[in-house]
Amino acid sequence: MTNKLGHFKEESIAKKIHEYLSQLPGVSSKDAAKEPVIGYYKEKQRKFATLHGGSLQSLILHVDPGHPDSTIGKQKQIEAQARLDYDIRTIRGHKLKPHEAYIPLEKLDRAQPIERMEDLIDYAYHKQDKLV
Repeated sequence: MTNKLGHFKEESIAKKIHEYLSQLPGVSSKDAAKEPVIGYYKEKQRKFATLHGGSLQSLILHVDPGHPDSTIGKQKQIEAQARLDYDIRTIRGHKLKPHEAYIPLEKLDRAQPIERMEDLIDYAYHKQDKLV
């Protein structure tokens, strides 16, 4: 397991997400960045998820990687916000990318952080299958 997980304010949630993402078929993770960031890649594809333990403290889903002008991320962001009752613009100050969805770790359930986001994670995980 990566030592980057110790940099997360919600370390137990980050660990559960890391374990879930790591067990998906064909997934590898990279934590080579200097920041507390872990990227998740499906075999022979672009990154589909990032756990960001720095200022973002979020799970970032790359729902349309390689297409920075896509608005699919905005759609998935709205879905995540409706489920977890938050507005990313009021709790995080960074610029949002329209092809990514940001899920703050503190908005996830500590006992079962994946449960309400599993289909969004699944979407990001499988999105590139159609492109390969």
